[in-house]
Amino acid sequence: MIEKKTLNNYLSLSISLILIIFFSLYQINLEDLWFDELLTFSITNPELDNSETYNLLIDQENTPPVYYFLLKTYFEIFNYDYQLLRLPNVFFNSISLIVFFLILKEFSKDNKFIFLSLILFSLNYFLISYAHEGRVYSFYCSISLIFIKFYLSILSEEKPVSLSKSLFFCVLSIILINTFLFSFLIICTVIFFEFFFRKNKKNFFLIIFILVFSIITSILINFDYYEKVLSFQAISINNPNLDFFLLNFFFKDFFGSKIMGLIFFIFFVFSLFISFKNNLFNEKLIFLILLIFFSYLIPILYGYIFQPVLLDKYIFYVVPIIILFISFSINNLINLRKKIVLISFLIILTFSNQVLKNKKKEVDKPEFTKILKILNNQYKSNFYATSFMDHKTPFFNLIVENLIQQIIEKRNFKLIKNKNKKKYWIICYDPSSSFDYCAKDSALLDKKNIKEIIKTYQVAAILVDKK
Repeated sequence: MIEKKTLNNYLSLSISLILIIFFSLYQINLEDLWFDELLTFSITNPELDNSETYNLLIDQENTPPVYYFLLKTYFEIFNYDYQLLRLPNVFFNSISLIVFFLILKEFSKDNKFIFLSLILFSLNYFLISYAHEGRVYSFYCSISLIFIKFYLSILSEEKPVSLSKSLFFCVLSIILINTFLFSFLIICTVIFFEFFFRKNKKNFFLIIFILVFSIITSILINFDYYEKVLSFQAISINNPNLDFFLLNFFFKDFFGSKIMGLIFFIFFVFSLFISFKNNLFNEKLIFLILLIFFSYLIPILYGYIFQPVLLDKYIFYVVPIIILFISFSINNLINLRKKIVLISFLIILTFSNQVLKNKKKEVDKPEFTKILKILNNQYKSNFYATSFMDHKTPFFNLIVENLIQQIIEKRNFKLIKNKNKKKYWIICYDPSSSFDYCAKDSALLDKKNIKEIIKTYQVAAILVDKK
């Protein structure tokens, strides 16, 4: 017979899986691909050979190759379609939730703790919003959580780790490092913890050897990538200001709004206080709090010494850990009534926030489909050319053209790629939405030939007549 507590745990997991799959799928292709997703989509084209894919990665991206080759294989199996780009993230979110469930069981099997943690995870706006983006971050979160879960299980080992587990840990470490650059924060935290906080040293040398070996192997495999990253200059990232350190720390981004961020920040501080007061910090909780601490400290220090590098999505994995801490502290309250009130409050608040965010979703990605619908319903010209901003970067022009051609084909629009016609539309993608690059500085047209400009968010259609 399965215990009632175990059944309740799996019921909580089932409910949470339904929620996260539903919200991850809901409106997943409501918006068109934006610039970074266009890069992902173009780099993972199955028609490219692997060397071409890797060279494009080195030239255009700042992310290690594992995700891209995985996505490329996915397109080879299911078809190379822009509408399929974001769907793997639904799977990655589901895997993350299941692994998070296993992590929770490392700390407690109490159903109130499990239920609250899973529901907060499955309704978290930040986690779900990145399911709607064809980028590495959902995959990065799932691999990070798998690594954390496996390391926590090693912490429970009294005996030396077996050969099979050692090999798996090594492979997992290499995959993690080659998923996203900031995974080094997780690896470094493990090394620091092993040196200064781990009581049982039986596996110390093995773990350190595996991690160092994984780092060296990854650097040797992707030397060109790391050489490029070290010389990369970030132009759109700023160092944290005073507001960041005063009740922020990305919490407003992690939980959907300034108010939600403030509430969860207060709860997180409260959870740390409760944990210290009630002496709840075991080895595993110490490791997790160190992971949060170093995930902020190292990038911030690096940013002030060298150049800014920290964005909220780069430390994606801290969101589940914050949720774990909050749920764990609430579950350890003695007063049952207070416990139920706080659990109910957080669940209702998070669910309401998720629903409202979906109802009041603002357009923040280019409206390619909208502009193509407009052009498809007009009679001035059905010929078109494509451009990225001033048309002076061939690869960027190509990735825009690639998407527009697919949209036209999928929706059966009566638009034809221009060859020699004198009157045609230039469909121009300008992330700044000023369209100065498209209309004034473009290498594709002369301003004297512009007859009309139709504008949507970040995409303009410029009617050109060269008569």
